[in-house]
Amino acid sequence: MPSSRSSRYPIQRWQIAEAQPDRASRLGQSLQLSPLVAQILINRGVATPEAAREFLEPEQQFLPSPLDDFPDLTIAIEILLNAISGKQFIAICGDYDADGMTSTALLMRALRYLGAVVDYAIPSRMQEGYGINRRIIEEFHQEGVSVILTVDNGITAHEPIALARELGLAVIVTDHHDIPPTLPDANAILNPKLIREDSPYRGVAGVGVAYILAICLAQCLQKTQDLTTPLLELFTLGTIADLAPLTGVNRRWVKRGLRLLPTSRNPGIEALVQVAGLSNEKALKPEAIGFRLGPRINAIGRLADPQIVIELLTTEEDGRALELAMKCEQVNQLRQKLCELIEQEAIAWCEQTRFQPQKERVLVIVQPNWHHGVIGIVASRLVERYGVPVFIGTYEEESEQQIRGSARSIPEFNVFEALQFCGDILEKFGGHRAAGGFSLKAAHLEEMRSRLRLFAHNQLQPQHLKPLVTIDVQANFRDLSHHLYEQLDALHPCGIENPDPVFWTPNVRVIEQQTIGRDKNHLKMTLAEADDPTMGIRALAWRWGEFYPLPDRVDIAYRLRLNDWNGVQSIELELVGVRPVEMKTDPLSLGLADAFAPSETKLDLSEKSEIPVEVGSSQKAGVKANGKLKSIALSVNSLLDQPVNDCVNKTSNTSDNQSSTRKADQTVHQKYDSANDLADASFIPFDYNHRQYVCCIKQSLTGTGRELKIRNAEEQLLTIDPDRQQGWMGDSQATGQAIDLAQAFYFNLMRSALCAVELAEKDQLLQEKDRQITLLTQQVESLKQKLSQVSALSPAVSAPVIRVSPSSTALKQPVPNSEGQIAALATVLSAGAQREIISIDPAEAYQADLLSTNAKSIDFSASGLRLCELLEREIVQPFFDRLQQSFLGRNGRTPLASIVPPVSPAIHHLPPFLANEWSVLREEILCSPEYPQEYWYDDVISDEVNEADRQTIHAFLAEWQTPIAFWLLHPQAASILSQIDQLQIIALDADACLYSWQFDLLRSFILGGG
Repeated sequence: MPSSRSSRYPIQRWQIAEAQPDRASRLGQSLQLSPLVAQILINRGVATPEAAREFLEPEQQFLPSPLDDFPDLTIAIEILLNAISGKQFIAICGDYDADGMTSTALLMRALRYLGAVVDYAIPSRMQEGYGINRRIIEEFHQEGVSVILTVDNGITAHEPIALARELGLAVIVTDHHDIPPTLPDANAILNPKLIREDSPYRGVAGVGVAYILAICLAQCLQKTQDLTTPLLELFTLGTIADLAPLTGVNRRWVKRGLRLLPTSRNPGIEALVQVAGLSNEKALKPEAIGFRLGPRINAIGRLADPQIVIELLTTEEDGRALELAMKCEQVNQLRQKLCELIEQEAIAWCEQTRFQPQKERVLVIVQPNWHHGVIGIVASRLVERYGVPVFIGTYEEESEQQIRGSARSIPEFNVFEALQFCGDILEKFGGHRAAGGFSLKAAHLEEMRSRLRLFAHNQLQPQHLKPLVTIDVQANFRDLSHHLYEQLDALHPCGIENPDPVFWTPNVRVIEQQTIGRDKNHLKMTLAEADDPTMGIRALAWRWGEFYPLPDRVDIAYRLRLNDWNGVQSIELELVGVRPVEMKTDPLSLGLADAFAPSETKLDLSEKSEIPVEVGSSQKAGVKANGKLKSIALSVNSLLDQPVNDCVNKTSNTSDNQSSTRKADQTVHQKYDSANDLADASFIPFDYNHRQYVCCIKQSLTGTGRELKIRNAEEQLLTIDPDRQQGWMGDSQATGQAIDLAQAFYFNLMRSALCAVELAEKDQLLQEKDRQITLLTQQVESLKQKLSQVSALSPAVSAPVIRVSPSSTALKQPVPNSEGQIAALATVLSAGAQREIISIDPAEAYQADLLSTNAKSIDFSASGLRLCELLEREIVQPFFDRLQQSFLGRNGRTPLASIVPPVSPAIHHLPPFLANEWSVLREEILCSPEYPQEYWYDDVISDEVNEADRQTIHAFLAEWQTPIAFWLLHPQAASILSQIDQLQIIALDADACLYSWQFDLLRSFILGGG
């Protein structure tokens, strides 16, 4: 077997549910279930025998009448009853995704069965985008439509609906998307987000709302016979394809519908099942719809005419249904090819541009000639690959003036809020937490990319940037029996909010493994537990071909699958996670950092605690709370003045200088001078939701901890005690009004205040750094004067020549020699470059590997490369630019016989120009993960440049008269640059690691010291 040192792992973070063995054992005994299944129920919030019985038997759940939960349902039914009895024309406006198309087909079937005169329209995905629009309203009016019924859209269509009402049309909106601040002026609105939160109907998708409306209408007409079953099949198809939560009535109805689909009498569904290769299935599971039926429906909405699906699901002709199903199959195959092509091009772009997920924290990619209908699927794949939110777009025309795109996210990042953050430069946008769509002018692309990076840095911590594997419980292979699989089947249907159970097993041996599939994209293997090698089990890992070969021992996370081959059934594993066995296997020690996601932040501002702030590239993981902060301008830099999730309000212009910012802060403070406690300079001004506040962190009056105090312009004081998770409005908790900190307004206000404190602390830190840089600059100026005096005493043409380097075995550091101590590189760089060096903080690497248990394995490559790139920009490139200008400026040709200036200058080009011999660390020392007890050097002899040309180079440097030139003339300059190049080579190697001692050595060359 290959060794683990040569293998790669998927980049993941594991979050293992807390094991509750005693509780699981009691629950399992009461229900006659395995403790493993009982633990899974507890993880789902089903912790009592009563709740478990209701969950496992959803048909036993009490179901209230939809008429009681949907306030406008009665009005909608009355409008439709009048239209049916009066033979008025009803028109449905649907959507082009699976939910919208199944909803449209469902209502078309129901209304026709109930005797209505009905037709439908769906907006063009490419030309019009989502939702009902003016064109559709005007066409409906011209065709004599009396009632418009939207499905899966309409909740934000204020203007089109207002136009319809002006034209005398009745409008019923059925939708399930988020509620806008104001509702459109429709006759009736049916949306589950408008009903009580504990309603079992709360989680229905658009097709669920359509199903409820259709069944209630049929009950009023006493025509439910022969209608409920075909509508339930469409409900099941649309609900799963739309990724609706499988809770409440969704779980109840989907479980019933999945049993109906294999024997459906709907010609369209029957044909779709046939072309998807599911005809022999006795019962379907949600993944059969999610991965087989749903994509064939969605492919039409993405690449073709949605009318194909509507006709497929409403036709009664078997031949026509099969013909339309074959079209779905062909379009889906095209969709697969397009997705693969675009994904490959996107990955190539990321590699070409050296995209760094940990540094960028969001991927924004726009390319021409990509099909807008499938880029959302590619975005999801890129999220899986890189672990960051993805905003992907393509140009809408050949002139490349307009961009249209899609976004997909990770759990800790809210797409809709991110799009709101860019709202003023977007033409149009919409979506929710996990996904969204947008359009903008191409000229605003870089501004959008910049804002999204800023938003991502404020929302995401380094540990969030790895795909999350959520695990239920640890299991042994001997636990994985057919009996356990049958018990797990009772948890189905699984899907959103009721995911498939995931187990994990530590220290597993990989006995056999091979790549499979047309493109060798998948892994097939045989596994066994290390302490029970006789119990082998087969496993598959989809899309893991790039990780072949896996190490011979790993921890694995997996789902159970039943393999039925030639009538023989066996349990198999579907791997979803793998990690090295040397990591800690205590569940309580894993995923702790993940508990501090923005939506679940728990504040701890007690003495010596850390404020949970968003960490930028130059800050450590926490900033200590400081109750003695002075009132200072929050002008850290132009980026931090931009709004992030209401944490920081917009400034008038990003180019405003610090003095204007401070002036604005003083204006804010003048409002609060009348308040005694706010006269304290420790209060910090900030804006939230276009209102002004001040805040501070103070010792509580009881002396038991610290409190966050926020006061508004109306002199109202909000105090938050983080230890007890309580807040109150007023002078004291006893007399004040209790505040629910779970409310979004107060939670975001609290975050805004903490951001203000963080920015103030950052400003203080930067002021201290400014002071240090000023001292450093003074030292540089002093050094310049000394170097100028030295150069004035020596002829320009007789610069010192590098001699043989000191003995390699005698050097502890390559800096000192008989001609004097060489200055640190930072002292000869510009003030701006010095600031950059200081801002390159190795804490980034520690945060990037926050879950690593071995500090020696932390990779400092990213920080090291930033230092090397800075040196190439500040020293190498100017040297060669000046060299070429100097020689070509004299006679149009270079006088150097042995030198051809490189096209792309790098650090390794410089040493031969400076010396013919220098010292470098031996490779066996430099590549060791351990800090060497003694440095050992080898001499490097180069004949790339002849001695005459080198003398000319030295003369050129002496004439250059800059600190950089004087530094390069030092006999040890070649040794230092060559060793920096050695370290850069290690950092550039994707399979290598720049260890902490190597990074410290690199910094010592630049900043000086040991």
